[in-house]
Amino acid sequence: MPKEETGSNQFGTFKGVFVPTFLSITGVILFLRLGYVVGGAGIAGAIFIILLSVSVTLSTGLSLSSISSNVRIGAGGAYSIINKTLGLEIGGSIGIPLYLAQAFSVALYIFGFSETWQAFFPGHGISSVALVSFIFLLFLTFASTKLAVKFQTVVFGLICLVLTFIFLGSGIPGSPKVPTMVARGGEFWNIFAIFFPAVTGLMAGIGMSGELTDPKRQIPKGILWGLGVSTLIYLAMAWVLSYSGTVSELLENPLILVEISAFPTLIIFGVLAATLSSALTVMIAAPRVLEAMAHSGVLPGSNFLSADKDEEEPRNAVLLTGLILFPIIITGSLDSVAQILTMFFLIAYVVINLAVFLEQFLGLRSFRPTFKIPMIVPMYGALMSLVIMFLINVYASLIAILVIFAIYTLLTRKPLPHEKGDVRSGVFRAFSEWAAEKTKSLPESSLHIWKPNMVVPVLSTKAMIGNFPLIKSIAHPNGRMTVLGLNLSKDIENNPEEKDLTKEELDREIKKLPGVVNKFRGEKIFTSYSEIQAVDYVNSLTVSMEAIQSQVFSPNILFLPYRPSKLNPADLQKIIDSSIRKRYGLMLFDKDDEMGLGTEESIHVWITSRVLNEDMFENRHYDLALLTAYSIKENWDGQIILRMCVEDEDQQGKAEKYLHKLIYEARLPHNSEVDAVIGDFNEILSKTPEGDIHVFPFEKKDIDAVYKIAEMKNRSNLFILDSTRESVLA
Repeated sequence: MPKEETGSNQFGTFKGVFVPTFLSITGVILFLRLGYVVGGAGIAGAIFIILLSVSVTLSTGLSLSSISSNVRIGAGGAYSIINKTLGLEIGGSIGIPLYLAQAFSVALYIFGFSETWQAFFPGHGISSVALVSFIFLLFLTFASTKLAVKFQTVVFGLICLVLTFIFLGSGIPGSPKVPTMVARGGEFWNIFAIFFPAVTGLMAGIGMSGELTDPKRQIPKGILWGLGVSTLIYLAMAWVLSYSGTVSELLENPLILVEISAFPTLIIFGVLAATLSSALTVMIAAPRVLEAMAHSGVLPGSNFLSADKDEEEPRNAVLLTGLILFPIIITGSLDSVAQILTMFFLIAYVVINLAVFLEQFLGLRSFRPTFKIPMIVPMYGALMSLVIMFLINVYASLIAILVIFAIYTLLTRKPLPHEKGDVRSGVFRAFSEWAAEKTKSLPESSLHIWKPNMVVPVLSTKAMIGNFPLIKSIAHPNGRMTVLGLNLSKDIENNPEEKDLTKEELDREIKKLPGVVNKFRGEKIFTSYSEIQAVDYVNSLTVSMEAIQSQVFSPNILFLPYRPSKLNPADLQKIIDSSIRKRYGLMLFDKDDEMGLGTEESIHVWITSRVLNEDMFENRHYDLALLTAYSIKENWDGQIILRMCVEDEDQQGKAEKYLHKLIYEARLPHNSEVDAVIGDFNEILSKTPEGDIHVFPFEKKDIDAVYKIAEMKNRSNLFILDSTRESVLA
């Protein structure tokens, strides 16, 4: 197996994951907005906001750690993980808003830096400072990642020193000046939305996954240590702030930490460096997500964005990120961007946790993470992320979800390559197996959930193509079709379809069938194909019916695309007996070569007068015939005509009443008609308008009548035997 390239492989856990995570978290919100959170929510409310935010982010961090220890991660961080797990379409639909969230984070941190700068240099406008700092970061990111990482390491040391002086200067005298709880209802969740971006730093922490020497080990260690240390700092700082100012002071003075510090000048430089470093951290990570999506062909203009893939710096992606951020830097504000960030990150959290939960729940053997977590962790992360989204803003949540679906829909229409390690098919297969086990443990309920699931044995593409219009009319839109390509080794002259073809010609036809089947799959009918090596035609059918009966979603109809006269009565009787024994419905399509399906309008269903001697609708044998007629009518937009031949006027009245009642109870279309006629069946049938298709429900004892009806010319007949697994009255 070729080695998967993951980038330049130049950074370890500390510089590549922990420092970016720590700096992204302990940045703008800690130094400039935590006082507002404590003053607005109260000390207990602030602690609850911190712990709730961290619990969601921690569960996502644990999920990321688990899944990153299971797959080979390339560049792109969370996008790479989602892409390799759930495929490019889902990866792209989440990766695009995730990239935008990270890009907006840059603006968030730049605004924090600008506010701090203006506090000490009032003559400098926030917009001007933001623009200058943005240009500086853009240049630094464009020039060298190594230089940016060195700058981050210096800032990390400075932040540690700053925090030490803040705690030393606070002293915490007396009692808290802030009430236990202040905010209520919507105001509380607005404050939460402002704080939540503080704990999204783990996305920046794994954003350099392509530059790590060992991502599987380094990502779990780095992000969990980063989250753990920063959470303790936030809780301690919230407690300090509750002693350091009143509610109004905390709400109105974003620089209160500078005033309580033992070394104010150092704190000023620390806050400026922290906010600028946070912006730089995400400015490094976001273009790498963009470049990773471009390499996968997910984005328009992917060739331009991935043109520098052989270089260490994704410069084209950096330039595009700069263009996206420029208007936000000029016109935006800190709090408005924070609201946008919260929604985008929460959507990404939902998907990341859901991916891990599904793999754990379905017990996939391919999911063998070296970092294991309980199933409750990703389940909690996914549910809480979704709940918090709607608590913050219902309309924004719905719009965000619609945007995700819109992106996903667009990507499904693109010819995207399938990544190695994409486990979507495995997930759906495992889920199907789980559902199958549950289905088998429940009482059979096929009468209410019946849908056509047809087995179509064929020897040539001609038979397949010629009969597909009727098959589609029966099965569309939710039915299934299994095509059995019969490769006869002997007795080929006794097959009922292609008697004139040689063994070599039949072999060539079998080889063509898979290609034809693939075309039919585009008609919204789930179609599968199997080739059966068989000695003779009839035995191959009976054996195949027995073999596939054990399937959970086993076929319920055997569709034979030829008139009954193509088989001798003994062979047909054998097929009928096998169908009854295995509870298959049986359809024999006797298509007139000239008439075909006519204008696809009228469906004549012939019901024998024997039913008049039974209790109303008891011992029916026409359920599958009427369900089939209904399906054909819906696809043709035609009309169903129920017909019956009777002996006298007394029976005629009973027949009309019976058929009208049947239309009502079976919920057939209102435009359905009835026609009860006195006379001999064969004579009446010969005089009946040719129509588009005549449907004849029959029983085992009617085999002679079936042969006799099939002798009549200029009409297409469909003979149907019930399986007893369907009910037109259900």
